[in-house]
Amino acid sequence: KPAVAPLFVTLKVVDQKQNLVRHAIRTTDKLQAVMDMYYSKVPGVEYGTGTFHFDAVRVVGWRTPAELQMEDGDVIDFFEQQVGGGLAA
Repeated sequence: KPAVAPLFVTLKVVDQKQNLVRHAIRTTDKLQAVMDMYYSKVPGVEYGTGTFHFDAVRVVGWRTPAELQMEDGDVIDFFEQQVGGGLAA
């Protein structure tokens, strides 16, 4: 008898500063909802200033948890883009 896939999963987004955002989502909904939730909940991080990764693969908003075979409690890593960083002459 095949296992029944869950309708919802709770995913966690963790960044380099150890900020943690949890979001419950239908397995058929787009992951953009999780990404938007992260940006709205974490102060000091501007919308669109980083990338999301799951199992070392970049996550794009139009994919779903079902497509990426995500399970309840899985972690998405957020990496903020570094601006500048060059040495002044």
